[in-house]
Amino acid sequence: MKKSIFTLLSLFLIFLFHACVDFENLNIDPSNPPYIPGEVDPNVDGKGLELNYKLSGKELEELKASQASIGKVFARFTYEGCFNDYQITTNLTHDIYAGYMANNTPSFHESSPTYVYNDDWSKRRWEHFYDDRTATEYAQLIKTFHFVDSVKYKNAFHLTRIYYAFLLSMHTDTYGDIPLDYYLKGLLPPEQNVSYTSQSEVYSYIFRMLDEAVKEIDPVNRNQYIFDASDDKCFQGNVLKWLRFANTLRLRLALRISNADPVKARTEGEAAMRNVYGLMRSHDDNMRTIPKYAPLDLGGENASASENIFALVSYDWKSALLSYDLAKAYYNQSAIEDPRASVLWWRPTPVAMLDKGIENTDKKFAGMRIGDPGITTSTAGEKYSIVRTLKTIDSKRLDARHWFGYSREIVWLGYAESKFLLAEAALRGWGGTEKDAESYFLEGITESMKYYEIASQEITTYLENLYYKNARQNIFQSQNKEALLEMIITQKWLAVFPNGNEGWAEFRRTDYPALENIVENNSDGDVMDGKFIKRISYPYIENKNPNKPKGVLQGTRVWWDISDTNNDRGERLPPDNFGAFRIKR
Repeated sequence: MKKSIFTLLSLFLIFLFHACVDFENLNIDPSNPPYIPGEVDPNVDGKGLELNYKLSGKELEELKASQASIGKVFARFTYEGCFNDYQITTNLTHDIYAGYMANNTPSFHESSPTYVYNDDWSKRRWEHFYDDRTATEYAQLIKTFHFVDSVKYKNAFHLTRIYYAFLLSMHTDTYGDIPLDYYLKGLLPPEQNVSYTSQSEVYSYIFRMLDEAVKEIDPVNRNQYIFDASDDKCFQGNVLKWLRFANTLRLRLALRISNADPVKARTEGEAAMRNVYGLMRSHDDNMRTIPKYAPLDLGGENASASENIFALVSYDWKSALLSYDLAKAYYNQSAIEDPRASVLWWRPTPVAMLDKGIENTDKKFAGMRIGDPGITTSTAGEKYSIVRTLKTIDSKRLDARHWFGYSREIVWLGYAESKFLLAEAALRGWGGTEKDAESYFLEGITESMKYYEIASQEITTYLENLYYKNARQNIFQSQNKEALLEMIITQKWLAVFPNGNEGWAEFRRTDYPALENIVENNSDGDVMDGKFIKRISYPYIENKNPNKPKGVLQGTRVWWDISDTNNDRGERLPPDNFGAFRIKR
């Protein structure tokens, strides 16, 4: 009992300490001994990527002394990057705004699911990026690798930069313009009122980091430091997989800016496709997070430590259900029901039956409209579909017919998505593709279903019954690029599920798929009625910073989102991703 009291008191004091300390002034690393970034010379240029500054003798010695724990820092960096506080930082925002899930908890209804800004949730995402990932982990990693032994650690330095570029893309896509000077160099800004970097410039830095990484990394140099498999939570120390991920990420982000800066987009996209290391080659190359499984029945501080978050939020907590948009897509792309639905979701059935693995097979998959106020948790499974989790088997064991086991991985960028990236690149006429858009499109669907271990015959039947194949004219033989892009992005959206970071970004960029308007908008003008939410507002802690962008609301488009989805009457505008009749900013 004394030990428990002491532990609680220690945790309280740690919480109090962090609550009172401004992260601009102090950042503590989870390694031992604690790592505190050194003071910044005000004469150091904070812009750019070059680490063009010197460390004090004391800081250099501290970094040398902490080398033994550097792998553990990388482990936390690559594990928590997308996963940290996922429900409140991502599921109740991005996953819903992507049209993947609908909120089913009354206490959340008048919050982010209906476009109401929640400062605690935004602040948590913001501080995880700056305080934890950037000023603590990323800073210690790149400083150690650059200043302690830049030759030995060259690969490790650039692998860190690849992952940071990945996190940075999600951060800027969420907020738009962001503070970035000094942080890129592993430094804290010398002044409290930090400057903001435009999103277009942020993207330029991301492309530079990825380009430099694939040029500088030497995957066959045996003298290079290699992360242990347990410390590299993404690719278990496989450098070639990191290089293929970097190229695939570069292609993803090149397409992201294809409407805002088509020349740069093509340059970056073609560089990614033509790079000697290539793109992802199989599902073994998927960028993913495997939860550190802790059985639900442990209780206490170990309960629900890191289970698959979708199994928790949808099946256990009933706060996220299949959306109406996603359910509709399972039936309107092919003449037969999408076989992915029966792997990922339960048909509407009382939860007491689902707990025993019994499903009402007479029902069709049913989704809830986003923002629907007629919500209930007690009867959620009876009316709408919840994720397919089976509690009657060992929940650590993976079962392909009940996908969301508690230890199921989460994919952030996968092989199936890479096929759809190639399909759009081919559609746009970029060099570096080897096949036509239709071939990549069909491969994307096939690989998405293979990932879910769907039988070959089921995949073939679905593909044979795709509606475009039964039309009078094969749409891929037409010149209607918008119609083709809608098909590509809609199937890509299905394949990317449940990654709301990407699904929401692609919907904002292309205005595909054709999502339903939210049923109830409670944002009080932050997002105009009839419009879609376009970003998350900066946390209130940034209000004291005079450099924060002015006049930015959650209905304000980010840089690469060049035209609106709906008009002022809430009617869908014809999307234009090829420049014919764009509605300019």
